[in-house]
Amino acid sequence: MIKLIEISKIQCWFLLFVFTGIHGFSQDFNWQSKTGPAEKKGFHEILLSPDITGKLRDDLGDIRIFDSAGSEVPYIQYSEKPVLYKQMFKEYTILKKEHRYDYTRLVIHNPEKSEITNFSLVIKNADVRKWLTLNASDDQKQWYALKEHYYFQSFYNNDSTSEIRVLNFPKSNYEYYELLVCDYFDKPINILKAGYYDLSVEAGKYSAIETPHIFQADTLKQSIVKITFNSLQYIDKLQFEIEGPEFYFRNASLSLGRMVNVKGVSKITYEQIKPFNISSNSNNSELLTSFPATELYLVIDNFDDHPLKIKSVKAFQLNHYLTANLKQGEVYTLKFGNEKLSPPVYDLKFFADSIPDNLPRLLTGQIFKIDKIQPGNNKPFYFDPVFIWIAIGIVALLLGIVSVKMMKEMKK
Repeated sequence: MIKLIEISKIQCWFLLFVFTGIHGFSQDFNWQSKTGPAEKKGFHEILLSPDITGKLRDDLGDIRIFDSAGSEVPYIQYSEKPVLYKQMFKEYTILKKEHRYDYTRLVIHNPEKSEITNFSLVIKNADVRKWLTLNASDDQKQWYALKEHYYFQSFYNNDSTSEIRVLNFPKSNYEYYELLVCDYFDKPINILKAGYYDLSVEAGKYSAIETPHIFQADTLKQSIVKITFNSLQYIDKLQFEIEGPEFYFRNASLSLGRMVNVKGVSKITYEQIKPFNISSNSNNSELLTSFPATELYLVIDNFDDHPLKIKSVKAFQLNHYLTANLKQGEVYTLKFGNEKLSPPVYDLKFFADSIPDNLPRLLTGQIFKIDKIQPGNNKPFYFDPVFIWIAIGIVALLLGIVSVKMMKEMKK
């Protein structure tokens, strides 16, 4: 039995050796780039340049961060959205909050005299039922009825110590609103805030991609503009600088070029990606969704008008970030470009809500090709796939032999 245990230990070490070799082989990156030094200890966001993302898979999962000791650093990947909608609670100033023997009175200020149709009241939890009255005024002297005999009933909220109740009323633009809560000689309810929810729209942040080369060819009815990049780019926005008459409006499309053989003659056809219009009263930009391309075609229908001149094309990519906990002053290495590498799975993703906003930002430097160890040079033999599979087969055979011997020992 002791011999069997010793054999099992040898097999475990052998398996560890083999799979360590496999892991090293799977972490075979093509490119690397270094960050600037971290400003301070804590979380930073590393901005990935378009040159880096162009060398990644479309899921951006084949990139890793390494510290100066070569240890892998967990990160969360985040990408900007073209348009971000944020709902924010904005408070009105409560000028007065007083309790009398039979009612509670609040005076709410609407200084901009905005047209509003409701208040959102933040109320401390309570199991109560009340009647509310809402009046309005422009001078706090003459009050006008706006809503009477509104029945308020609280609801239990087990997730927070307060609840939000919306008080709707006819559209108005008074400067002052008087809220009367009938208490009937009872204790008042605790209204903490009065405000409204504002939906803000925030445009995504872009990074400029290398300026593409353009070549324009005009035919009788169409203009074809070939747009070429030096390497693969993930494109989120294109902007066209156009020279033409004072007024123009043309149908256009972004397309891919395909070579087809028609009766023995090669001919290019255009596969439409997205139709749109270009006109003299717009900024002539068009949004895409991380479209991967090295070559695009802009097809413009001129009909009976003179062709437009495309002076330049600018390309942009929505920003992509890696958020990681870094050490002050340390420079980190990004390694990337491995089609076989699975996206990382880190515990950090479960704590994304605990990471503060407005993090310090690090940029990346020059991209370098990682030299590969060519076959026949100094490549370790255990990186050879043939060796790995032979080793796995040997281990499987040994495990089978040991299992049989163990069964015989158990019978004895």
